[in-house]
Amino acid sequence: FLMPHMPQVRAYSTNLDALAERWNLLTLLGQMSNIGMDMTETREGFQNLTRELLHHLGTEHLKKTVAELQAKAQVAVDILIRNLFERTADVGFLATDDDFRDFIAALERAETQEADTAAALAARQAAIKGRFREYVAKYSVYDNIVLLNPAGQVLAQLDEDNPVSLSRDPLIREAIETRRDYVESYRACDLDPRRERSLIYAYRITESNAPKSRVLGVLCLMFRFEDEMAGVFRNLIAADSPEVLTLLDQEGRVIASSDPYHIPLGARLRADPGIAYRIVRFGGREYLAVTRATQGYQGYAGPGWFGHIMVPLSDAFEKALAGDTDQIDRPMLDAVMRRSTLFSEALRLIPRQADKIQKELDVTVWNGNVRIANTKTGDNSFSKTLLAEISKTGARTKEVFEESIGNLNQTVVSSNLADVQFRAALAIDIMDRNLYERANDCRWWALTSYFRKQLGEEGLGEEDRATLMAILGYINNLYTVYTNLFLYDRQGTIVAVSNPEFQSAIGTRLSESWVADTLAIRDSQFYSVSPFVRTWLYADRHTYIYGAAITAIDNPQEVIGGIGIVFDSEPQFAAMLRDALPKTERGEIREGCFAVFADPERRVIASTEAELAPGDVLDLTPDFFALEPGAGLSSIVEYQGSYFVVGARASQGYREYKGAADRYRNALIALVFTKIGTLAEAECALLGAATTEQAQETLEEPPIYPKPSGNEPTTDISTFLIGGRLFGVESSNVICSINNQEITPLVVVRANPGFIGVFSYAGHMVSVISLHDMLGLKPHPYNPEQHGILLVKVKPRDGVPEDNSLLGIVIDRIMDSPEIPNRSIASYSSELAGKPLLTKAIVRPDIGHERAALLSILDVEALDQRFIQACAGSVQAEMRLIGREARKSG
Repeated sequence: FLMPHMPQVRAYSTNLDALAERWNLLTLLGQMSNIGMDMTETREGFQNLTRELLHHLGTEHLKKTVAELQAKAQVAVDILIRNLFERTADVGFLATDDDFRDFIAALERAETQEADTAAALAARQAAIKGRFREYVAKYSVYDNIVLLNPAGQVLAQLDEDNPVSLSRDPLIREAIETRRDYVESYRACDLDPRRERSLIYAYRITESNAPKSRVLGVLCLMFRFEDEMAGVFRNLIAADSPEVLTLLDQEGRVIASSDPYHIPLGARLRADPGIAYRIVRFGGREYLAVTRATQGYQGYAGPGWFGHIMVPLSDAFEKALAGDTDQIDRPMLDAVMRRSTLFSEALRLIPRQADKIQKELDVTVWNGNVRIANTKTGDNSFSKTLLAEISKTGARTKEVFEESIGNLNQTVVSSNLADVQFRAALAIDIMDRNLYERANDCRWWALTSYFRKQLGEEGLGEEDRATLMAILGYINNLYTVYTNLFLYDRQGTIVAVSNPEFQSAIGTRLSESWVADTLAIRDSQFYSVSPFVRTWLYADRHTYIYGAAITAIDNPQEVIGGIGIVFDSEPQFAAMLRDALPKTERGEIREGCFAVFADPERRVIASTEAELAPGDVLDLTPDFFALEPGAGLSSIVEYQGSYFVVGARASQGYREYKGAADRYRNALIALVFTKIGTLAEAECALLGAATTEQAQETLEEPPIYPKPSGNEPTTDISTFLIGGRLFGVESSNVICSINNQEITPLVVVRANPGFIGVFSYAGHMVSVISLHDMLGLKPHPYNPEQHGILLVKVKPRDGVPEDNSLLGIVIDRIMDSPEIPNRSIASYSSELAGKPLLTKAIVRPDIGHERAALLSILDVEALDQRFIQACAGSVQAEMRLIGREARKSG
């Protein structure tokens, strides 16, 4: 059903269908001619392979496409859920802000005539709005903050254009009564009547942090949902892509779309996260659709939304791949593709099966030409032409098989190059988003009024210190990505910590350079970050410590101390990297995959590979670490004795973090590794390929034989290759060529490397010889799967059994069966210095083809005399011994 939508598969199917029709015709012509060949088995063999090939091609293309769609749908929902997880902590902490409590209390006093003057209240309200602006300047994911009393009256809000002054939404009551740490709502809400839906995080504000404290009001944070999703879609979907990425609610309604003109908001789609893909109809078109449920983050699963992606079937398999194999070292790429574990063994076997069929076909055609040459019954030109066409059709069929699988192999490698770069981009994006929150946290917490008041005092009492630690502990419980939060005074001395295990650090004066950097900050938008080094503040492990200056409450230019937040880098970075890696259906990281964060000096920040610890140097080429911000790279590399597809992406920040206005710069790179084979396997593949190529060596160019003219006398020559050199034998001396023949070695063989052994043919015991040694070629052990045997007739000699009237010669490859004009055959003496030569003639090429491969004609009688007659007695004695042993065992 899907194959007609796959251009590559469709093209190969068309070619193979045409070849199938040709095979049908050739089979019929073969049955009608005198060539004595039945092509039915060959035709069926190729047809069976064709069906198998097309099935595998379609399966692999579908698998690749679905995997890419699944990754995008999964990322879309998981990236959002990670973001929303931070929001659940934000509202819980911000609702404890003393400035909000004091403001609401002042408004309550005004109602009972115990209040400040109207001017004072206006000043308080302006200050609260200023505090809202400070917050949104740091947490730019919000576009409005609304403060209400328990009756729903709006007391203050950031967005002055929002017309609401009173809310009757059930959200208010829910935020007051909930037992959870936040209320999350995405629907129409009267807090912003301009929107069809709003994503709001709300929580009650109480007089104190004590349980059952009186409720003063409700705080609502309005998340920039459309803006956030637009950014997510931009990172995942190219502007010209036919794919449409959407976010679905629990009922399957589209709540965000990368192309709302294609898949509009509010449309209902079928969410099927439990299956790999589905074919659906929408708007009169068929689509390939994938739905993914969130994997959650630290136990938070969000509102139950789904990532959903659709692509028209007409475009689903047309997309060009981003991964480029052109820059990869060709021998390495060939070795990897020969040993590719990226698709099934059954598919990798198809070229070998096609090659086996073709070899048998070549032998059959060649032997057919030998028969025709030895028959000499009338005009055999039609039969020879038919045999040549059969051979060419077989070669073309095998070529299509090899081409299709070669292209698929390259497609799969390209897909993996694109995938690892995509996953590296995901990993660095997750990191940038996460560290954006860390930069926000330290800056906002530095503005906590109680911190500013207490650090501005001359002395800090134990009760005040306990309160500071309680506030820090409350924050740390909400924001679990930190192991400790600490405050220090203007001398850099620690005065309070969030983690009781670090109480011994109180009173310690910090001397690290980042402390001085923090104390020099005079702008609430700036922050500091420590180098990624070992620190006693993180149990002598590597981490980042984010910091911000704390200023006097009545003079923002006077720095009175700072806050440091210790990022729990080991589990947090490991989780980010794990989230970016490919998973099995059971959610486990695929074998042979790992990911790394590193700096431009190749030092490891974090890794999912146990052998790579923070601070280690990653042994990769410099190209991966010289990337510009936001740039990516993927390639195949040798690493630790294996070949990996490696993708890298450099950090470019998120929103304001590392943006143009941010003074902080920290070039980091995410790298994703996918193992595709070991170096030893690849070397074996190359060695095997080289051995096969040597065993089946071919000429650089096809041989050009002299052409007979008119009715001049000719001789049929059967040609073949030995060690890459072209030889021939008069077809009248040839019985046939044989493939896949097992040979029994003899003792005499070990004494003379020219002898290979014997085999039985039509009741005759045939001796087999190799000419490699005599030709000065590197000897190759006989391999039935790679070599052939040329069976020739020799004259029986006196005292030699009739069995020895046949001789087998090991050849690398059969070639052609041309008719050579006798005028072109130059004979010469078959002896030199009293020893028989291997050849007795050469074929002179026609004028203009002097550079063509030289064809030498073997002297089979000389071969018989030189190899067999010299050892006939030894061979026969061993054969008699073999016969006696066989009778005993029988």
